[in-house]
Amino acid sequence: MSNLKLIAAAAAVLALTACNKSEAPAAAPLEITAGSSAAAVASSNAGIESCAKAVLAQAPGDLLQATLKQETEGRVWEFEIKQADGKLFDIECSDTAGTIVETEVRVATAADPAFAALAKIDEAAAKAKALESKPGTVERVEYELEPDGKASYEFDIKTADGDYRVEVDASSGEIVESSKELLEIGGV
Repeated sequence: MSNLKLIAAAAAVLALTACNKSEAPAAAPLEITAGSSAAAVASSNAGIESCAKAVLAQAPGDLLQATLKQETEGRVWEFEIKQADGKLFDIECSDTAGTIVETEVRVATAADPAFAALAKIDEAAAKAKALESKPGTVERVEYELEPDGKASYEFDIKTADGDYRVEVDASSGEIVESSKELLEIGGV
């Protein structure tokens, strides 16, 4: 698998985004930041293009980032979408079937009223739990409202053996998801 195919996949994402774009420019240029990127795209089943189309049909907006993750149930593409009104979504699509498997609403801070009303543990306690699971350096934290009505902290952690996303339930403090990032395109 050559880097040419990887570049073509990234170009396809940009083209799909351009078709659904508001007047705002993309948040950042595409950049490969994790994993064996060429191998990850080469072995992708449904493909980034199929998933991007499904995601943008559900939540039209600017595609800020696409991440291929290995989860317990299989591989998923996670797309970060920003709509014209500023609303942010993290939408996961099955790499096998090309169908949406989860849609999360992302808020700016833990102080957001919708998030704060659900959170029983603070960010520091959630971060400690995430780092206990995957020791490393936290590169980013997101505050998400889950489709089941719960809130969660999602930590992007750089470890000695790769990059992970660890999601901690903001009510119970339990880890609800931990996935290895295989490929990351774009960034916010």
